[in-house]
Amino acid sequence: MFLAAYLTVVCAQLPPPGTRSGENKLTQLEFKSNPQGLTWDWSDAEETVRGTITPSRLKAGNPITISAVLEAVNGEEIMSPVTISIRPAGEMGSADSKTVPRGTTRVWTTSFTPAEAGDYKLEIGWRTTHHKVIRGVFTVNQAGLPEWVTWAFGGGAIVVALAVGLWVLFGRKETDEPPPSGTGSGSGDAPT
Repeated sequence: MFLAAYLTVVCAQLPPPGTRSGENKLTQLEFKSNPQGLTWDWSDAEETVRGTITPSRLKAGNPITISAVLEAVNGEEIMSPVTISIRPAGEMGSADSKTVPRGTTRVWTTSFTPAEAGDYKLEIGWRTTHHKVIRGVFTVNQAGLPEWVTWAFGGGAIVVALAVGLWVLFGRKETDEPPPSGTGSGSGDAPT
């Protein structure tokens, strides 16, 4: 009986599937989609981090821009550099990482170009009272046709449909007269 209760308590504390050992749910980013791109808001007792990933359609081979605003809840302004890195979600080890110094504003911005479609893990790290890292997963889609090609084919299809419709309405000439009788099949009934 004691062993069953112990196993129940231990199993109830296991992390959910897909969570790496040591990841804290309090350091996870939750992305929200909006017309400008993906956004996130994260905070703890010491700092608040807000940011965006643009453009709104993330495609492999196209550059994406990651911007983060890091603010202290109480205390001094944060001046330290911020490390922003992305890597495919299933991989460990080397990541495309950039240490971004603070600019004239409180925004840290960098660009990455994901090579392949799939899920990518974003990690943002900084140091204030101690080193902190927050993580989130976002999806990069397969690169398709350029948008202008889609618009060109769609516009062309509309123009063709409009032209055919106008030709059907106004282009046909219908007459009430029967066809001339002298131009027939050559049956020999032609007048002399």
